Amino acid sequence: MALVLLAALAPAQEPPRRVIGYFTSWSVYARNYHVPDIPADRITHVNYAFANVVGGRIALGDPYADIDRFYPGDSWAPGALRGSFRRLQVLKAAHPHVRTLISVGGWTWSGTFSDAVLTAQSRAAFAQSCVDFVSTYDFDGVDLDWEYPVSGGLGSNVTRPADRQNYTMFLRELRQQLDARGTQLGKRFLLSIAVPANPAIAANFEIESIWPIVDWLNVLSYDLHGPWGGAADPVTNFNAPLHPASADPTPQPYHTAFTVAAAVRLYLDRGVPSDRLQIGVPCYGRGFGNVGSGGQHGLYAPYSGPAPFGTWENGVFDWTDVRDRYLGQGDWVASRSGEARVPWLHSASRRATISYDDPRSVREKAWLAKAEALGGVMLWEFSGDRDAELLGAAADEVLRLPVLSAPVRVVPVAAPVAVTMLVDAPPSAAGRGYALLGSFAGRWPGFALPGGDVLPIGLDGLAPALLAAPGPLFGGLLGTLDARGNAAARLGFDLLPALPPALIGLELSFAALIETGVSAAPWLPSNPIEIRFE
Repeated sequence: MALVLLAALAPAQEPPRRVIGYFTSWSVYARNYHVPDIPADRITHVNYAFANVVGGRIALGDPYADIDRFYPGDSWAPGALRGSFRRLQVLKAAHPHVRTLISVGGWTWSGTFSDAVLTAQSRAAFAQSCVDFVSTYDFDGVDLDWEYPVSGGLGSNVTRPADRQNYTMFLRELRQQLDARGTQLGKRFLLSIAVPANPAIAANFEIESIWPIVDWLNVLSYDLHGPWGGAADPVTNFNAPLHPASADPTPQPYHTAFTVAAAVRLYLDRGVPSDRLQIGVPCYGRGFGNVGSGGQHGLYAPYSGPAPFGTWENGVFDWTDVRDRYLGQGDWVASRSGEARVPWLHSASRRATISYDDPRSVREKAWLAKAEALGGVMLWEFSGDRDAELLGAAADEVLRLPVLSAPVRVVPVAAPVAVTMLVDAPPSAAGRGYALLGSFAGRWPGFALPGGDVLPIGLDGLAPALLAAPGPLFGGLLGTLDARGNAAARLGFDLLPALPPALIGLELSFAALIETGVSAAPWLPSNPIEIRFE
């Protein structure tokens, strides 16, 4: 009996990588998407959006949707919990690996954060209300979505220069109170925050002091461009480009800094450990209206405001809606940027351009998360991806397939450096064989494997040449995983005085294959990594 009790009270083991999805309270209305619709087998965490901040305390955002709406199996007894909060309890009971966090604030409800964290007394009271909230409603943690301290949110928000320091002090207070309550209850509560991709707004966060306090940071790496005009958005552009595109005429810093990869690098350069970062992935697209001529099939073209139509509001399109009502319909032409690694749609007759993410672009963003050894991905939000296609692509990469990473991925040809590549497969793959394959042929469409997986590099004659190469120069490209499912290989470029100048500007792609022991699908592929020569 004692052992059973101790096991029940033990803190839940956090997964090494995370797939986090936001569930919005308003999904239960016109969208008709409910907590039981969440594909719990493909996620690790649910962020419930949003709780409000009223009078310096956390407050229910939508009491009816949150705790009152009746679902089959609910009770009408006085004080009985119903609504989406009760459904989250049921979901966790059926899927014990899932953790839930209450997200506080968001774009609309960040207006009173500044007052709530202004003094030591107000910070303690606000933190106490959050701790009581998660205890009362059986959440596993708190996700703070203050958009944003100091500046950058709604014009009606109360903001102060002191928000920068006050937010850090509040997070420290909240962490202490969560830990104290967790000790009482025999569990550990989680704490995460949302952080901006815009470097100017990110400067308003004391990131170097914050990251040791929180469990992870969700990077809001979307809405990087949209139909808002101004210096950042003079032409149609991508909602969430992975990398810069050379044809993008947007001036600096927007040309290069407003990408998913740049946002990740921003926080890594400020000292955040890679496993505490989550890449944000949108399940929606942004539409531009009154698009003029010029650009590339409606991209980088003049426009005027958002598209005068959308899924639930003008200019915003759920992925499922894009798939069902726009792709392949009428004169909508689909294109994809080989540099930004995202697709877009354009209709000449409707004078509209839609920038969106599809399963392929989501998979590539998950590749970046894996190559950088990040914590995983975060998706906004479930109802925009009703068939879990985007979520499925992300979960497949983050939770099922092996990880290939390399701390150094830039090699100067004049003074070459070594490149160490690390393979991280599930522990069940321990002792199995692996092979690292290299190619100059790029990533797509890749090489089809038996069983339906795809090795995400295009094979050329380089792969067999590397595998046959002698030891010190190309070591460990073929071997057996250790007892933890790990392996390391070394590209010994540092052993050479110089590399051929012809390599400058080229990218060498690598991916790993892991034996499965299953004849129908004998290999599991990793993500690709790119090694660039300069």
